[in-house]
Amino acid sequence: MIPTNDAVKVTKKRVRRNRTEEILKAATNLFGEYGFQGTTLSMIAEEVGLTEPGVLHYFPSKVHLLQVVLDSRDQKDLEKYAKLINVDKKDVAEIFKLLEDVVVQNEKIPGLIQMFTVLVSESLRTDHPSHNYFVDRYRGAREIYVNQFLKLHKAQTRSDVNLDELASLIMAVMDGLQIQWLLDPEKVNMVATFELFSKIVVGYLQK
Repeated sequence: MIPTNDAVKVTKKRVRRNRTEEILKAATNLFGEYGFQGTTLSMIAEEVGLTEPGVLHYFPSKVHLLQVVLDSRDQKDLEKYAKLINVDKKDVAEIFKLLEDVVVQNEKIPGLIQMFTVLVSESLRTDHPSHNYFVDRYRGAREIYVNQFLKLHKAQTRSDVNLDELASLIMAVMDGLQIQWLLDPEKVNMVATFELFSKIVVGYLQK
């Protein structure tokens, strides 16, 4: 049976989508291991069985590929943080319980966590292509946390706590635990340690 033109088009789209996903997966792994600066297009091409021009057929530049990788990571984060953003919380303990769920999910994706950690450290240089991306990302995350605490009745949390500083503290603990866990996963229990942090902070905030 001779395939129709429509069937051929569908097959080509599927092949293109699969190739795109393969390149994104390879780039994610290599960025996580060598960073953006240490990863070359030839390394990515070799991973997926293409030439450099072949990779550039799907992504016009390494910087563009980096942005798509980060956008893909953002989409996964939106899914993880959906409950934190959309579900009504009755108290501060419930906010931290949802954050604990995020840490549990992060433990299941070590490759993405490693890529994020390596790229953040690289992006401290202002000339790095993802510098502004990470500055905006952290600002946006702090704003999300602050807004969640503001939605609670004032009587449920201490009035002398600066919410911007609290948001920065939460992210510092989460990121710091991720680094320790990536370095020594057998010794560092990221989930249990964050749960301990949550209990300490919730106890303090509810005094």
